[in-house]
Amino acid sequence: MVSSCGISVEGFLDVPKFNIFMAELLQTRAADLYRSKGVLSFAGQGDQKFVFQGVHEQIDFGPAQTQWQKGERRVSKIVFIGRNLDRKFLTEKIESCLVPGATE
Repeated sequence: MVSSCGISVEGFLDVPKFNIFMAELLQTRAADLYRSKGVLSFAGQGDQKFVFQGVHEQIDFGPAQTQWQKGERRVSKIVFIGRNLDRKFLTEKIESCLVPGATE
């Protein structure tokens, strides 16, 4: 059955860890993952927001047209659409990409 899974995490993601997570997810689950998209906050990138969207194993990723505003909570939001989505697994993997104690 097709379903969606939305995940939000507050903080700053580590770019290499997030890229590895997505690459491994696409290698192992591309047939079940129909679409993915999100707004991301990365450590070391100042106020730049990043966006991505994907269809199966094809993903476009880059800077958003807007930046994080002063005082805005840095909440990365990711949505997956597909079959056999495991919310707990996806949430744990994304949370493992957070940089503990990062403030920028």
